[in-house]
Amino acid sequence: MALTASRPAPTHVIAHLSDPHLIARGGLLAGRIDTEHQLRQALARVEASQERVDALVISGDLADSGDPEAYGLLRTIVDPVVERLGCALVLTGGNHDERRPMARTLFGVDTDAPHDTVTDVHGLRIITIDTAVPGYHHGGLSDDQYAWLTRKLADPAEHGTVLVMHHAPITYRSPVMQLLDFDDVHRLRAVLEGTDVRAVLSGHLHVTSFGTLGRVPVFVAGGVSYVDDVGAPRELLMGVDGPQSWNLVEVHTDQVVGTVVPIEQHQTWPALTEAVMAFMETVPEEDRREVFSRKRT
Repeated sequence: MALTASRPAPTHVIAHLSDPHLIARGGLLAGRIDTEHQLRQALARVEASQERVDALVISGDLADSGDPEAYGLLRTIVDPVVERLGCALVLTGGNHDERRPMARTLFGVDTDAPHDTVTDVHGLRIITIDTAVPGYHHGGLSDDQYAWLTRKLADPAEHGTVLVMHHAPITYRSPVMQLLDFDDVHRLRAVLEGTDVRAVLSGHLHVTSFGTLGRVPVFVAGGVSYVDDVGAPRELLMGVDGPQSWNLVEVHTDQVVGTVVPIEQHQTWPALTEAVMAFMETVPEEDRREVFSRKRT
């Protein structure tokens, strides 16, 4: 049995994954992580959630070293899931990706130019902008990219815009990762100010994190390959295999909500018994808050 929701459902649901760092031919990341298995496990959890996913977003570091076979593997893994979900697929590159092999394999074009895109998802505009700086691991945008983004945002979309970029435009705790930050947060904030951008989705940090860019919320998805151990001293940069996750991003008419979903299936149990659920079904909807919320002594 299921109770009727007391609030409207989200207008759009996004499954936001990041940093799969795929390695083809059975290779292990850092000699430890089976990145193909990790991505398959994460996508299995997306499907098992039975959410009505409108867009599957993967925000960069698709491959660990720009290997064309890794991009082919990504397609092999992701495309059937997208077909079953009936959703849009939104991809952007990261600092571990290489533009030309990525563009050839994933987008069918032979170029090393930034691959910036606009995807309309039932009136929600999702813009990807490639923050990779060729030859470096820190992030940034060219003057042409800023101009392109400004033009695209000049006209608002029906349900607003979600911006996807690999390098998170927020301050992270690690002094080492700060060396690889997005290089002009102030300029990007000025471009977004007053536009219909409702959220920024990012990766790069290998940890779930949240912040703001001006008034725009920033949701950083923890890596599906490995995670930064935030419990370690901030001067260290320690990888950990265990708390990998993806973000369930729900777009409502008046807010955007992000929820962290572990990619590993843990043991569960009913938080409410069948008897309680059955009883609540008999309670008139207008009385349910009073009945369910009141404390009993």
